[in-house]
Amino acid sequence: MKMRKFQVSLPLLAKELAEMANRRRTYIIRTIYALLFLGFVGFIYLESISGLQNNPMAILGRGRQIFESMVYLQFTAIYLFLPAITCSVITQEKERNSLGLLLITRLSPSTIILEKYLGRLITMITFLMLGLPILAFAYSLGGVSLAMFINALWLLLITMLQVAALGVLCSSFCRTTVSAFIATYVVGFFMLFGLGILYGLNLFYFGDLLRSISRSLQGAPYLANYFNRGGEELCFIMFGPYWFDRFSMRGGAASVFSVFVFSIPIMITTFMFLIFAHYFLVRRAFLPARNYLLNLFKSLDRVFSKINNNRVTRGIVLVKEQIQLPEFAPIAWRETSKKSLGTFRYLFRILVTLEVPILFICVLIATGSPRPVVDGAVILLWLVWGLTVLLLAVSATSLISGERSHETLDVLLTTPISGKELLRQKIAGVKRLCLVLLIPLLTIVLFETWWKWEYSYIASGYRNEYALQWFAYLVGSLITLSIYLPMLIWLFCWIGMKVKSQTKAILTALGLIIVWCILPFILAFPIFMLNPSFDEDSIIYGLFLSPASFVVINEIAEFHEFGTPWIPLLVNTIIYGGCLLLFRSQCLNHIDENLGRLSDQDIHFSRDTKIPVSDQPIFSSE
Repeated sequence: MKMRKFQVSLPLLAKELAEMANRRRTYIIRTIYALLFLGFVGFIYLESISGLQNNPMAILGRGRQIFESMVYLQFTAIYLFLPAITCSVITQEKERNSLGLLLITRLSPSTIILEKYLGRLITMITFLMLGLPILAFAYSLGGVSLAMFINALWLLLITMLQVAALGVLCSSFCRTTVSAFIATYVVGFFMLFGLGILYGLNLFYFGDLLRSISRSLQGAPYLANYFNRGGEELCFIMFGPYWFDRFSMRGGAASVFSVFVFSIPIMITTFMFLIFAHYFLVRRAFLPARNYLLNLFKSLDRVFSKINNNRVTRGIVLVKEQIQLPEFAPIAWRETSKKSLGTFRYLFRILVTLEVPILFICVLIATGSPRPVVDGAVILLWLVWGLTVLLLAVSATSLISGERSHETLDVLLTTPISGKELLRQKIAGVKRLCLVLLIPLLTIVLFETWWKWEYSYIASGYRNEYALQWFAYLVGSLITLSIYLPMLIWLFCWIGMKVKSQTKAILTALGLIIVWCILPFILAFPIFMLNPSFDEDSIIYGLFLSPASFVVINEIAEFHEFGTPWIPLLVNTIIYGGCLLLFRSQCLNHIDENLGRLSDQDIHFSRDTKIPVSDQPIFSSE
């Protein structure tokens, strides 16, 4: 009797890998990732060899800087891209109504979770393997110990396992890919940095008390060291780059063993995430459709109503909602009255939620910052810009792709209006949201303008003269806001028309913005590699091909390479003003084509080419 060979059957994993191998975008994403990675490393390498042209052998022993930069870039790639890769692993099955079919097969829930988990891990491993030759190159230059190399690979591996497990958990818990995408990043942020933020606040408010306790323990060096480092280690115990930074200077087996011991909490959370993903897979497999954003706004309504019902305001209502049906522009009425991100009262909630903390932070900055370029306000503006891009991407890309996902596009296309008019009415709610998001941005810009104007009278001899030019900063910021916001709306709307799935449209829009912002800096690297003597000043204006360049330069007031802030403003306005007109024309002129409708020209052409009745034959022969 022949013995049957032991075979491991992983049908879901084989299906996932085969589907990814057949997708063209898999290879496009890998190519873009490799180019971005090579570009960053190229900048680091050029910085390392700067000043060593006369002695090329001096680069030996300097591989440590390249190695550490590579490892931190790999950590960044894991935290940025892996949640987006894993958050749809279960929700896609729920959205396609195929999860029930998987559950009635012979595959157990644990097998489904494990195979889906491995399928996404292999995808990320292929990305990380693109950096192994560069890590080996840095190791060959010298300055990198074997223990440092092992620690880096181990921490990258367990960080990847942890983040992927979190994405699978959120995908198993949530019903839609969009909610899983948001939940993965939000939970991951608070898991990694939540305790660190609390630790920083404690140091800020109770720093004197903590320092006095530390000084009182100097008689016991072990206890003092544990007290000084214990709180910090406890806060960043889930953060892999922290442990790499702490043990990177050490070598030998002791360093490897220490990293393994301190990485045990990361491994424990990985197993806990997978266990909870298994627990929620069956229990939340057939959840009814829920609008979590609408539920959040309703809960905010109850809170604001309780606050409003007091002796002073007595429940006053600023704008009363009208429920009668519209006589004109029915689609615009639907977008501004029946959508969560278009209704006035919900937009007012968003405005209050953003504006109050921003005003409070600006007041704190005004009482403590001694410089014209306020770091806190700059970072706050960038954060609000990021939130603005995220909200506009979700709302604008969902105008058409959301109708496709909810199978309501065919009903919408039966309205007797042209495609251009339909799009103009659909975009009315997004314009409302854009105006609401414009107010916090203007608040920060006007605060910084006032601060620069006040500081210009206090310190006229400041070393950075561009930091005191409040008028140039104000004009540049206002022009940027007036161009960038509508440009983003039309760009995201165009992506939503091209991509059929709502989730893919949102991810494509966010990925395109990220690549657009950093690609010009990457493209500058081959120029310097092919011609090291190339003058940097001759291509400095090429950096404005990135929309983030002028925003960053205008905030930190670094116009020394240009000699004036007006020429960069003019170049940036011409480039992105043209992009705004291009995206707008692409949306309006090709709306019927993207929706599958006949345009007005096609309708007139078909009417004009009809054969007159008198010319039509009475009898026809086949």
